[in-house]
Amino acid sequence: MSILLDGLLELKLDYTPAQLNLIEEYIEEVMLFNPKYGLVNATGDTFIIKHILDSLSGVNHIKSFKPQTIADVGSGGGFPGILLGIMFPDVEFDLIERSGKRCNFLRNAIVSLGIKNVKVRELAVEDIKEKFDLVTFRAFTPMEKPITECLLSILSEKGYIFAYKGKEITIREELEEIKQLISFSNIINVKVPFLDDERNFLVLK
Repeated sequence: MSILLDGLLELKLDYTPAQLNLIEEYIEEVMLFNPKYGLVNATGDTFIIKHILDSLSGVNHIKSFKPQTIADVGSGGGFPGILLGIMFPDVEFDLIERSGKRCNFLRNAIVSLGIKNVKVRELAVEDIKEKFDLVTFRAFTPMEKPITECLLSILSEKGYIFAYKGKEITIREELEEIKQLISFSNIINVKVPFLDDERNFLVLK
């Protein structure tokens, strides 16, 4: 797990021994159930870098929003939702995932880890009635009008979308498509430890 510890150090994250234990237990859960559920296409250090450290790279930026409620849309195997739930134990998280198979894994992982601030919603975004302070989104799909409208529909009045994205040039192209829907946008460059690919966060309101 040295690459995990090195990555956490590089990200300048504050964490307790209990939180580190939970992250390590979660990694074990994903690896144990990945053959059955097809959660990720990576193993070993590549998995740690592309999914664990990538998800955790948003922590210090999310802190600045001081959210009390976060919805992680298209949570899949819990990236970034479960990891953010571990790092923000005082924030209420809803993991929104329409795949029953993935939801079964998420529920099992939450129980196994004993995380009390995270719950699973086996629903499409369109069926969510609550509003959230922050909506995280890491699914690798373009920010087109339909998905953007869905994400905006579950934002509280002062809430923000916080999307994990790739290349800035692609993000700017996507913003052209949705500029009529939003009042604010910001692109934040992030360096994920040991990852060569370009990564950015897109913040929308």
